[in-house]
Order: sequence, then C-alpha cells, then structure tokens
Amino acid sequence: MTPTLQPERQLGNTGVQVPLIGYGTAPLGKPDIAPDHAQKCLNHAIDMGITYLDTSPDYGSEPHVGEVMRKRRNEVFLATKVNKRRKQDALEELKGSLKRLQTDHVDLIQVHSVSTVADLDQALAPDGVLAGLEQARQEGLVRFIGITGHARPDVLAHAISQFTFDTVLSALGIVDHLVSGPDIFLLPAAAEQNLGVIAMKVFSHGNVNDRELALRYTLGLPGVTIAILGMKNTQEIDENVQLASQFSPLTEDEKERLVDEVRPLIEKDSKESKQGKSQLFWLHDTNVMGWQQQDEPAMVEY
Repeated sequence: MTPTLQPERQLGNTGVQVPLIGYGTAPLGKPDIAPDHAQKCLNHAIDMGITYLDTSPDYGSEPHVGEVMRKRRNEVFLATKVNKRRKQDALEELKGSLKRLQTDHVDLIQVHSVSTVADLDQALAPDGVLAGLEQARQEGLVRFIGITGHARPDVLAHAISQFTFDTVLSALGIVDHLVSGPDIFLLPAAAEQNLGVIAMKVFSHGNVNDRELALRYTLGLPGVTIAILGMKNTQEIDENVQLASQFSPLTEDEKERLVDEVRPLIEKDSKESKQGKSQLFWLHDTNVMGWQQQDEPAMVEY
C-alpha cells in the first residue's frame, strides 16, 4: 500500500509545514485532459498527503483546481502566479485567478519567470507588480509573496536581496546543477534570509530516467523545502508519494551515477538549442516579461 505523506519541512519564515512534494498542476491544464480526470487526480493527491498545490493563470488548470477548492480549500496550501509586471495589471490577473480558483485568497502568490535584471527592475518599480502584491496582501487576497525563475539563479539571488520575499521557486534538478548552478548562486543567498525554497524541473521535464535519484538529489540540496512535481494521473501520484516517503540523501557514488546519465542530455540539448529545438527548454529562458504588451498572454510553461 502506498503511504501518505506528512508535512515534514517548514517553508522558510512562513511558519507553514509542507510535505516533501507538491502538485505541479500544469499537466492537468492540457486541452486533452477532461475536468473529471483532473479533479480525480487532485482529490487523490490531497488524500495521499500532497497538500501543496501549484498552479498559474497560463496553465489552464486553475478552473480544475477551483472545482476541488469548493470543498477542500482548508486542506491545502494553494500557490499561483502572476505574469504581469505592472501593479494594476497584476491585481486584475490575481483577481481573475481567485475567481477561477473559487477562493477569496491564495496562500502564495509568485512573480513568475524573472529572468533579467531589467525585468526585476520593472517588478520593483513604484507602479510595479510587487507594489500590487503588497496591496493584495494588505487586503487579505494573499498570505505570502514569492518569486520564480528558470534559467538565471544569479538574477533570483539578486532579486531576493532587493525585496523581502517569502519564497523562491527555481529549477533545481541535476541538469540545472550542471548548467546554471542554482545550488551555487541561489541557495546560499536564500539560506541567509531563511526563504522557503521550492524546487521545480526535478525530473528535467521527463528526460531523466532515474526518477528516484533525481528526486533524492533535489530534496537533499541544502535549504530546499519542497519539490513541485507535475503529475498526469493517479499512478504517477502514487509513485511519487512512494519515492518521497523513502527519501534519503544521495551518496557520492549515486550522484556520480546520476551525473553520468544526464551529461549526454546536456550535450544533445546544446546542439539542438542552436537549431531552435530543445528538450531542456527552460535552460534557455530569457523572456523579459516586463516588456511584453500587457494584453498579450504570457506563455511560460512551468
């Protein structure tokens, strides 16, 4: 029988205890996913102890999460994101999320996909998104404020020195260790401020075969609180709960074995990215969200 997870780690300074893995709901927002299937997955995940739900207005999964929140809102820590960078636009985007999520507040709102210092400057401006999110917190629409990024942990490290964030969500898989080094550039800075560190891209978008070692690598990184995993069905949920329940840090030999597996992936991606193709697409994320037209949807895949 698959065990259920219990909250094991504190999310930074928030005082909230969370399980080792959370539900990244982007796969549930795909056009071919039926609402009944999505809701079944979400309910099953909560029953199994995955009480941290991660979504975004551009995933397509917020309405499915909202249907489940009608009855189970008090059982979960609910996180979503904003893509807009101006204050009023971000507030409108957040209110749209709250409507789809069928709740009067989210636990965590995150400025999504900050990849450049110019983008961060826009977010920090007097009329920027962070001013809007502070207002939202004062109005009780959000409890905590975070920031996310994919390919530039150095920018995230700078960001958390400029604003008092509660959490940081970053790509922290073994591939990222070998390419962008978030464990080197971001984790020490996050530890200094006792931020909740949320990991994504743990399985490198399905490109790492040894999922057990990949998850153990990420959960064993200093300061990582929780790993967000995308899951398409109840079988994947059960498998990941099983992996998380048996967590132990990697040995050096196991880490070397994992590195040996992913090196060819990185070499292949380096060639494919020059041709406009990439399986490890987030490693090349240099979108400047703040410069987009505000009426254009931001398409940032989690």
